[in-house]
Amino acid sequence: MGRFVKRTEIMAFLNTTPGETTETMALVGNGMTSGSYSYEASETNETYIVDDNATTIIDSYALSLDGEMKCIFGDAVYDYINGLRRKMATGTDAETTVLLVDKYDVDSDGSFKAQKFNCSISISSYGGDGGATPTIGFKINVNGNPTNGTVKITSGTPTFTAEV
Repeated sequence: MGRFVKRTEIMAFLNTTPGETTETMALVGNGMTSGSYSYEASETNETYIVDDNATTIIDSYALSLDGEMKCIFGDAVYDYINGLRRKMATGTDAETTVLLVDKYDVDSDGSFKAQKFNCSISISSYGGDGGATPTIGFKINVNGNPTNGTVKITSGTPTFTAEV
């Protein structure tokens, strides 16, 4: 029997300095109690003349990570996403990169399976109830095809190596 994967082993790092020569990857998750990847498969159903039942073909995916985090001033991800909110960023101003890491899938050299994507970030909500820490709702929209590879994490900083 295998082992259960912990939620802490499904990681996302967001580049909070797009446009800079060196990416600054920050862990997504502080102030968040939930976060799931939504794959939103686009499907075509066809019934071939030799079949009575349909065949489903997967055409593409619209991968995203919907999140809501508590507003933690000084957290790199919050500060970056809140900056997008303030600017009401659109187009390329709302684009960066995201690194998705499966920390439970370890290679023999201690690196983890990972995928790097271009992404765009949309803001869905901001605020909250009186007497409570406000939240910011956002969606990391993954764009295009991934660059598959591995990542090593040293002192909380990921180093991505693309597959050859």
